Amino acid sequence: MHPVRTALVAAFAAGLLCACGKAEDSAAQALAEQALEARTGQKVDIRSEDGQDTVTIDGEQGRYQHTTGENVPLPSDFPKDVVLPSDYSVVSVMTMGPARSVVLRSREPLPALFERYQSGLAGQGWKETVSMQGEEGSMLGFEKDKRGVLVNLRSDIEGHTVISLSLQAP
Repeated sequence: MHPVRTALVAAFAAGLLCACGKAEDSAAQALAEQALEARTGQKVDIRSEDGQDTVTIDGEQGRYQHTTGENVPLPSDFPKDVVLPSDYSVVSVMTMGPARSVVLRSREPLPALFERYQSGLAGQGWKETVSMQGEEGSMLGFEKDKRGVLVNLRSDIEGHTVISLSLQAP
């Protein structure tokens, strides 16, 4: 199965489990694992601990892992030269091979975060490759040392800013 399709199937299944409140039920987890394994042909592990839900798929293309929930930790190997808001919580971390997506939520206003990322990443030696601002959100792209980072910013219904960081390493 194509890795992107596998990731989408896993994320969808994990979301359904979490939304239904069944992720903590080991029988539901086992059933979901079996369904995903049958669909993808790959080893699947679904775990719920401390308010976090993690789906891990090990296959021929490598490891896919997606964690969502409360107090998701920022990965210990998160690049030190990628700017973060001064106040944030981690909503989601997804890793697929050398690519990683981290979703944050902050009380800082979107325009302030746009400026923080634009100047902060440039100050860390990143070269800006794209910059777009619109009514619905903003996007910035940067490259450095054969790595890339795409920053998407949007407001949520509670007035917080959601920051999606897509990181690509060589």
